[in-house]
Amino acid sequence: MIPGKKFHAYGNDFLVVEAKHLSEDEISPFSETACRAHFGIGADGCVVLDKLSECEFQLRIFNRDGSEAGMSGNGARCAAAYVHQVCLSESDDVRFRTISGEKRYHLLEMRFPNWKFISAMGVPCFEPHRIPVELSEGLRNKHDYTLSVAGEEVTVTPLWVGNPQCVKFVTSLPQPDEFETTGKALEGHPFFPERTNVSFVEILDRHKIRIKIWERGVGPTHSSGTGSSGAGVAAIVAGKACSPVEVSTETGMQIVAWKPSEEVMLTGEATFVADFNFHWEKRGLRKS
Repeated sequence: MIPGKKFHAYGNDFLVVEAKHLSEDEISPFSETACRAHFGIGADGCVVLDKLSECEFQLRIFNRDGSEAGMSGNGARCAAAYVHQVCLSESDDVRFRTISGEKRYHLLEMRFPNWKFISAMGVPCFEPHRIPVELSEGLRNKHDYTLSVAGEEVTVTPLWVGNPQCVKFVTSLPQPDEFETTGKALEGHPFFPERTNVSFVEILDRHKIRIKIWERGVGPTHSSGTGSSGAGVAAIVAGKACSPVEVSTETGMQIVAWKPSEEVMLTGEATFVADFNFHWEKRGLRKS
């Protein structure tokens, strides 16, 4: 039995498990199995948490397909809620060590089953090698790029906010068929050697945008912390919005505050869903 808790952030759901319950070669297959709808618990991803000190934790994020992500703003917020719910720390401030560097979460409010945090998501980057993207000669150090996608020319803004992001500005959010076709094609486009998360962004006014998210290794996703951060930053850089930016999906709103060369500050909530003890057959683990 593997114990843990399930949380969601505006419908972007995660299983939070402490590292002591899984060996290194078990984490990826466990995540893939447990996150599977109908046959597992079902979730967009799995967060593996290891306490290092009173306020500091090692945090790893695994997608539904078992691949490891550099960062998830919503996943880390769910982990922060877990830390407070099970009293792993008495401080309102917790730090997470991630593949993408240190992330800091400050508790603003707790009304069970909801926790509200403001988090420092790091400094966004548009450098091609950091995102990363594959560039041909003459295409370096730009914000916008035109790619051939599903037989059409599509203009996108790629950036890094702890993981690769691809922002496509639209006059209105795409219908399901277009969303799936374009989202899937952009995620796996050769321009993105490590694949990418995709946000379709509709500008509502100078401080409000609406997004629809295709997440790397997951597909359609109700919400995304890093996706919201990337969309907000891209809109500010393009001169389409001003900080702070309210970033909305059909399931809720997060606030992105950012100034050039500074960290992105993201405000949002995490909600407790359930405790679980997952019966997991460990036989036949795939090779890592």
